[in-house]
Amino acid sequence: MSTRTTNTNLTRLRRSLCHFTVRYYKHGNVNKGENNMNNLIFCVVVLAVVNALDNGLGRTPPMGWLSWERFRCNTDCLNDPDNCISEKLYMQMADHMEQDGYLAAGYEYVNIDDCWMAMERGSDGRLVADPKRFPHGIKFLADYVHSKGLKLGIYEDFGTHTCGGYPGSKFYMELDAQTFADWGIDSLKLDGCYSGIEDMKDGYPIMEFYLNKTGRPMLYSCSWPAYVVFSGTIPNYKSIANSCNIWRNYADIDDSWDSVKGIIDFYGNDNGSFSSFAGPGHFNDRIW
Repeated sequence: MSTRTTNTNLTRLRRSLCHFTVRYYKHGNVNKGENNMNNLIFCVVVLAVVNALDNGLGRTPPMGWLSWERFRCNTDCLNDPDNCISEKLYMQMADHMEQDGYLAAGYEYVNIDDCWMAMERGSDGRLVADPKRFPHGIKFLADYVHSKGLKLGIYEDFGTHTCGGYPGSKFYMELDAQTFADWGIDSLKLDGCYSGIEDMKDGYPIMEFYLNKTGRPMLYSCSWPAYVVFSGTIPNYKSIANSCNIWRNYADIDDSWDSVKGIIDFYGNDNGSFSSFAGPGHFNDRIW
């Protein structure tokens, strides 16, 4: 991300923001007059204020814990209260990371993955945590994690829905970025389900822009290249490194040695195609 202040990158991001906005920023048909004016105004504002500054994070590979590998999208807290996605789970993990020496060893992120949300946004359009599994809300959880000297990461998706079917960030990227900042979030994992590959080259940098705009430093973790790889094409790792602190290149890890071996095999065969793009502020995420 250290190269993002160049004039070339600024120009490219400005064009991407406006190009993407005209197609997707507003609900409905962008050919309608009322939406055209809003899109035009947004583009003019972006051209004036876009900065794309380095967020200063991820100078070394970030270390922490992510719930997906073990707990997946288990929302059955009634029958499986010790293994479901809930504030209790993340508070317990924060306790263990502090008490068992992980924080002292450099592991600082406690990361929420998919299935933490309610199935619908609130009346104000903002994301809402599932009220039964996160009865105190995400701000409360962030404050608790911070009290342990740790940082809280959260999950969203660039598409219309998350991989688990919950509300995605498409059409809501600015609002979601600000919501995460208001909650005190320290890291965002942005997945790529229910979205088009061609949209990602514009959409992921746009979320980067909105995260920076909040003024709160948030580590930005992108699934962008993995979906490009799955489509059978080669990711533009230079562009990815310009927008993301870390990124996923291959399939998610799951709770099996076969999964671990598959990831190792992928990196063994393909590491040469993306290793040169890693460095302070932008790293390949080996196991995600």
